[in-house]
Amino acid sequence: MKRRITMERILLGAIFTRHYHFFSEPLTWNEAQTFCRQKYTDLATIENSEEHNLLYKTLQSAGYTSDVWIGLYSEIDWKWSDGYTGAGADYRHWRSDYNEPEFYHASQLCVRSGDLGNWWDDDCALNQLPFTRHYHFFSEPLTWNEAQTFCRQKYTDLATIENSEEHNLLYKTLQSAGYSSDVWIGLYSEIDWKWSDGYTGAGADYRHWRSIYNEPQFYNASQLCVKAGSFGNWWDDDCAQKRQFICNKGNFNYSI
Repeated sequence: MKRRITMERILLGAIFTRHYHFFSEPLTWNEAQTFCRQKYTDLATIENSEEHNLLYKTLQSAGYTSDVWIGLYSEIDWKWSDGYTGAGADYRHWRSDYNEPEFYHASQLCVRSGDLGNWWDDDCALNQLPFTRHYHFFSEPLTWNEAQTFCRQKYTDLATIENSEEHNLLYKTLQSAGYSSDVWIGLYSEIDWKWSDGYTGAGADYRHWRSIYNEPQFYNASQLCVKAGSFGNWWDDDCAQKRQFICNKGNFNYSI
């Protein structure tokens, strides 16, 4: 049986009412999202510290001190630097036995290609070795952004790889150069946090991460949903974990 505690926020003028509803039955993030959308508006959106405090009053009123799902989530959106989106744009050669890509501390958003042909995500600010599509190898170490700028100035862009034939051709280029370490390629990702209810207005970028623990960290690229902890801090977590959750129901009303 679900236990529900409700609190609300009302602003006068243009009136926005956001109610928070706590439910004690543990669900995965997706299950909680489905439940909240069926019964209310969506999982909880929090756009400022006032709403953050209101949500925690809801939890305190329920006598609850552990983690709950809220509506913030992210998606992995890998892109090629040259903007290629055609057939083969989704070709990947990750080092999967090392859980790549893993987004360590949410900082590994660019891709390097290793000496055995496997791909790894890495910090874009590290100095690696770039090359582009035909393919042209360069031995001067640059960061990913520096390599991208260089390749765009001299050629087309950092290397795009859309099938195993191009993957093999790229490694023939490296072998011909006698090079056996890691190099930058054109694949990269962006962190795109979104609210489950689609809210994009003022305060949509409000965050309360547990920064001293390097949150968010996207451990093993699986932590794409957000939980609110017992001390008010937010953590990214695996969406498949079952947790209690907070729904919100919001309505706009305009006074004349």
